[in-house]
Amino acid sequence: MTAQPVNRQWLLARRPVGHVRVEDFARHDAPLPVADLAAGEILVRNLVFGFDPAQRGWMDDVPSYLPPIALGDPVRGSAAGLVIASANPAYPEGAMVRGLFGWQDYAVAARAGEAPPTPVAPDFSPEEAIGVFGAASLTAYVGMVHVGRLAAGDTVLVSGAAGAVGCIALQIARLKGARAIGIAGGPEKCRWLVEEYGADAAIDYRSENVRARLRALAPDGIDLFYDNVGGPILEAGIANTPASGGSCCAARSPAIMTNRARPARAT
Repeated sequence: MTAQPVNRQWLLARRPVGHVRVEDFARHDAPLPVADLAAGEILVRNLVFGFDPAQRGWMDDVPSYLPPIALGDPVRGSAAGLVIASANPAYPEGAMVRGLFGWQDYAVAARAGEAPPTPVAPDFSPEEAIGVFGAASLTAYVGMVHVGRLAAGDTVLVSGAAGAVGCIALQIARLKGARAIGIAGGPEKCRWLVEEYGADAAIDYRSENVRARLRALAPDGIDLFYDNVGGPILEAGIANTPASGGSCCAARSPAIMTNRARPARAT
């Protein structure tokens, strides 16, 4: 007798306090979910999972742009997988898709009222789908190009520059002909930013005076500041912006500040 497949899940067992712990989660074997194919739903076999900073916020029982993850539910998170059952022409069987499918082997997607899955090009790997072509890169691109209005010749500052969003923002700055300064913690990360990702300079906030280093590296000020951390680092960047003004948009702790004479986009 052939064993029936199960849907291995990691559930949110309790609300984390501070850093997440193994005890905040519980492993559960659930029956294979059933998609309503007649309604256009699809069944996805997840292949790769993303671990994104936003997940920590979703675990708290506080209002946000998405409802908190319910206790006992699979942890919400990005994933890429293969469509294994479908009657939806937009998502044929065998196609790869990505979305917030959660920490589980199988997920029903394309449900009415939910964000639709994103098709993945056939020549992309699942790692690329949620990595360099995933939400972190889109966040960096929109912030730098559409909100920050990045231009060649700008002096750009990126905090959290060794993180998923920050390292992409820094590379976009260099590709667009800007001068890029990254802030990260520790000499190894700073070396990585300069030697691997092409930053013009890197500031180690753990061992250097960030404000003093910014004044030395950008005596005429910062044109565009993509902040991923907030707090004293954000204040140091603002302090090194010319008094001619600028605009700032923020989503939770990150912020994008651009010193522009033209009106800022609404955010």
